[in-house]
Amino acid sequence: MLSQYLKQPVYWYDWMMSKGDPRTSDWPLLGSPFPILSIIASYVYFVKVLGPVWMKNKKPYSIGRVVIVYNIIQVILSAFFFFYGGSMTYLSTKYNWLCQPISYATDPETMTLVNLGWYYLLLKIFEFTDTIFFILRKKFTHISALHVVHHSSVAWGIWIGMKFGAGGHNAFFPFINCFVHMIMYAYYCLAALGPHMKPYLWWKKYLTIMQMVQFVVAFIHGVLPLYFDCDFPPGFVYIIIGHAALFLVMFFNFYKKAYRKDVSEKTRAEEESNCYDGQGRVDENLVNFNGFHENGNVHKRR
Repeated sequence: MLSQYLKQPVYWYDWMMSKGDPRTSDWPLLGSPFPILSIIASYVYFVKVLGPVWMKNKKPYSIGRVVIVYNIIQVILSAFFFFYGGSMTYLSTKYNWLCQPISYATDPETMTLVNLGWYYLLLKIFEFTDTIFFILRKKFTHISALHVVHHSSVAWGIWIGMKFGAGGHNAFFPFINCFVHMIMYAYYCLAALGPHMKPYLWWKKYLTIMQMVQFVVAFIHGVLPLYFDCDFPPGFVYIIIGHAALFLVMFFNFYKKAYRKDVSEKTRAEEESNCYDGQGRVDENLVNFNGFHENGNVHKRR
């Protein structure tokens, strides 16, 4: 009987779905993994294949003002999730910083936080718009593997948390991520105003450092339930630290290439005219900048 079950993927799928958070099992996008996976797959296909082909013989769209408004919206939304969500978690005494169990309660306060988590998932999907702007403006070289993988995996990771255990220790990464994004999108909004803002954007490099610190903190915090038992599922621990480790390595690898000390003055001057951000895309302080994530300078692609 056991060997028969092992050969049946449907059995494992049904078993996995039975472990889902009963409070969110019937919510849009959370009933099964197929809707979110379809959205992510469509996003990847569009930005890597369909979009560039569609725009091949078209002129880039002039959407500078749209980009500015978009960045302002992202700052506002990030601030809202950080302060409002934080008031129910880590900015209050309600959550333990060392280890917070997942509460499957259905009282109004708990469900408010769970509902907020669902809207946070929508925010991560909304951030796919970053890459769509690149397509519309024919900035295809900005769409690096790091950029696309980061967008896709964060959305998928938030889905896993919402599907199997909304809240608890899982709430920490969204908490610090919103703080980073609040500052980050403020930078990009300033940069999008034009070249005259460049002298005020000297702190670009430190956004990359801030992002890496975010992953270090997320990794350390994710490990804590292994030492401070609060009945937090270990499966979530390994997902959290795996995600944090992956992106710490990717961003650190980018940082080394972007800011290595032996870059000649001539090469650095060339890089300044082709400022790539921490997602491997151009930081367009000089040419219709649209910001996304971590910043830095890397060699111009030949």
